[in-house]
Amino acid sequence: MSPSPSLPSPPSPTGSLDVPDGVPSTSASSSAPVSSPEGLLSGSSDTQEYRSCQETPDDRHLKSAESKSSSWSSSPLSVFYSFDRSKTQRGQEEKLGLPNIGNSCFLNSALQCLYSLPSFCGDIARQEALWSPQSTSLKLLRYLGELYKSRQGQSSYKGKRKLLRSIKRSMAELNDEYEDYSEQDAHEFLLLLFMKMKMEGETLQGTSTSPSYICPVQNFEFRLQCVRTCSSCGDKVIQEEEVHNNLSLDLHPLLITGLKSFFKPSELECTCRQCSGHQATVVRHFLTLPRVLVLHVKRYHNDGAQLRKVTDAVGIPPLLSLASLVGEQGDAAGMDTEDHSNQTTYRLSGIISHLGESIDTGHYISDIVGENGTGWLTLNDSHVTKTAEATVLKTREETAYILFYVLW
Repeated sequence: MSPSPSLPSPPSPTGSLDVPDGVPSTSASSSAPVSSPEGLLSGSSDTQEYRSCQETPDDRHLKSAESKSSSWSSSPLSVFYSFDRSKTQRGQEEKLGLPNIGNSCFLNSALQCLYSLPSFCGDIARQEALWSPQSTSLKLLRYLGELYKSRQGQSSYKGKRKLLRSIKRSMAELNDEYEDYSEQDAHEFLLLLFMKMKMEGETLQGTSTSPSYICPVQNFEFRLQCVRTCSSCGDKVIQEEEVHNNLSLDLHPLLITGLKSFFKPSELECTCRQCSGHQATVVRHFLTLPRVLVLHVKRYHNDGAQLRKVTDAVGIPPLLSLASLVGEQGDAAGMDTEDHSNQTTYRLSGIISHLGESIDTGHYISDIVGENGTGWLTLNDSHVTKTAEATVLKTREETAYILFYVLW
């Protein structure tokens, strides 16, 4: 099945256990009383938002379900800040957190992974002169840019909440479900975000007076080529597919297996233009490679009666080579830009995980490479903890939903 920048057809896991106090929710379970772990969440405005994700009855049920896996007990989520760490170090990490504005874990986890990408953030920062004016057509990019600056300590916690609401309102122009506090899917949100940013860029470039603009979404874009070979005479037809910005993979024990399965040869019934044969083999390859490869793992399955979430483990490699998936024409057509010539190796930089055993409820978190590419951080809305790559690779095997790999 060909990946498409359009929305995925089947429902996907949503997050619904993170409604702040006083915010209406479509999930009855989210309205249960909440409480924070005694003594651990006091003294920080950020943690007042985070408390709603801590001790609801559904959260306790979620933790109970996740404890079936040995990864939960050792997960960074169960570790709060050590009291022997300096306030400065703690503050530097806490400023990266994003408040939950009402079932917004899907939004926060996706944005955190995007903000961990130097090329994406660089494209935003370099073009501040275009998106900073109030009159700009790049409304969404302005909100993203201001939020990026706030994560660097240039804005208040209250300012983050306002910017997140502005981002949601901007997204509601494409999907009115973002107008309320209902849970949403992180993959859907990411694709809509890319689409909205592209649309704003096209609007800007359509004006005769607009200066040169580089859309940050270009970091994720690539092209595939499809080679159809007649089984009778060997005649080949080479077609270039539309631009993609992510791949959706079937769940396999190893991520690389799922990726290779996406590109495996398939049989097709068609009429050959040369010999009128009716059978052909179809092979797909990368024609161009992206700076950032986004891989979406299909963690849902239709068993004939309903869609259910699949929690099977998938091995996550820290490094990923695409050398065997690049076509012959791709060597000449796609890897000769900037200084990325013939580079086909990618390094893991972020993971969006969906915690919970149901597609209808749960919670999104993200793990990202720390600033300057050192260490890893686990971000659960406004709560941030340090972790290690080995811990991330192990504990996210059963929950990894979207993975970000950066050209290395």
